[in-house]
Order: sequence, then C-alpha cells, then structure tokens
Amino acid sequence: MFFLKSIPANIHYYWRQSLAIYLLDCLFLGLATIILGLIRLERHNLTQLKSQLANFTAEEKFAADHPLKTLLHSNQTVLERYQTAYLLLMIVGIIATVIISWLAFKILARDIETFFSANWTRTKVTLYYGLTALCLLFFAVVTISLLLLVANQPFWRGLEAINHYWHRPLQAMQKAPKTLNPLFKNHLTDFSSHSLLNPTLHNSVKQTLTNQIFGQLWQAIISLAAPILMIGGLQVSRFKKKYLRGESVC
Repeated sequence: MFFLKSIPANIHYYWRQSLAIYLLDCLFLGLATIILGLIRLERHNLTQLKSQLANFTAEEKFAADHPLKTLLHSNQTVLERYQTAYLLLMIVGIIATVIISWLAFKILARDIETFFSANWTRTKVTLYYGLTALCLLFFAVVTISLLLLVANQPFWRGLEAINHYWHRPLQAMQKAPKTLNPLFKNHLTDFSSHSLLNPTLHNSVKQTLTNQIFGQLWQAIISLAAPILMIGGLQVSRFKKKYLRGESVC
C-alpha cells in the first residue's frame, strides 16, 4: 500500500527525469516493434513464396533457375539483415539501460541515504526504485501497444514500403516479371509471376502478424527491466556498505 502511494509521488517529484525515461522506453520499444514487424513480414513473404514454388515441378523450376535463386536469396538476405538489426538493438538497449541506471542511482544517492537513515532495508530501497522504473516501462508498453492497435493499417503499409526498399536488387525483376514466365508455361495456378515478386498482405494476415509481434515483444521488455533491477540492486548494496561504514553515499 505504501508503494502504491509513494511511487506516483516519486514520479511526479522527478517528473522531468521520469518523462525522459518514459520517452526513451517508448523509443526503444517502438524500434523493437518496427523491426519485429519487418522480421514477421519477411518471414511471411518467404514462407508464402516457398509454398507457391512447391506447386511447380523440378523441371519447371529449373527452367527459371537463375531468377528463382535470385528471388529466394534476396528474401533470405533481407530477413537476416532484419534479424541482425534486432539483435544489435537488444544489445544497444541493454548497454544503454545499464549506463542510464548506474547514473540515475548516483543522482539518487542522497535520497537513498535518507531511506537508510529511516531504517529501510536494501531490498525495500531496491524494490522501491525498481518498481518506479517498471511503472514507467509499463506506461511505455501500453502506449506502444495502443499505437500499434489504433494505427495498424498505416503501420503495415509503412513496413511494406520499408521492405520494398530493401528489396532493391529485385526491382529489375519486378519491372520485368516475364523472367519467371518459364515457370507458368503449360501450368495453371491461382497466382502470377507478379504476385511472386510483389506479395500482397491481406488484413487477416496483418492481424496474425500483429499478434505475433505482441507475443515476441516481451524480449524487448525484459532487456530493459532486467538491467534496471540488476544495477539497482548493485548500486543500493554499494551505498549500504558505505553507509554502514559511516561514509557519505553521495
């Protein structure tokens, strides 16, 4: 009950710092959402492409061997770039969170010393500041989630535009889809060479991919929450030792 009253008061007291942390959380989660969306989009396109190519015989695919290899290689390469970008984002996010958390607790050293004077334990102090940071993170998660739900259609249109940009090596083929015509010689399908090169994202698929993003966003949340709690515990323990030795923690 104490935390329910004191944490909002603490956020209000340090409202500038709280706003900055909230905006940084939103920025990180927003970038994570975009990259996860690109990964899901490219995986969907690659899976759909392989499914469509399964309709053709080995001889038919051999007749368009070079353009097909170019098409598959381009999709796989772009997917790997997105996955690498997501990994780098997680690493940068963790490092930045560690640095910001360390500096934040140094700024709060005087307040922490006051809590020690009031006989607060290390666990209580760590929990107090940890829950404050997690509260700001929760607000950021809610904000990004609402934005994704409200602006879902523009979000996916934007991702399709970004994805199209990274498929620039295929632009020559997209302008001349006849390079894949040998596939369709004497073979009836419910799709064309144009749809192979320019897959369409239907609304039902968008909803499925959005749900998959929500299901994977916990990775980004943990990459922020874990360093905060870890650094908080280390800093508070370090301050407590200095306080018990009679030294100023500031």
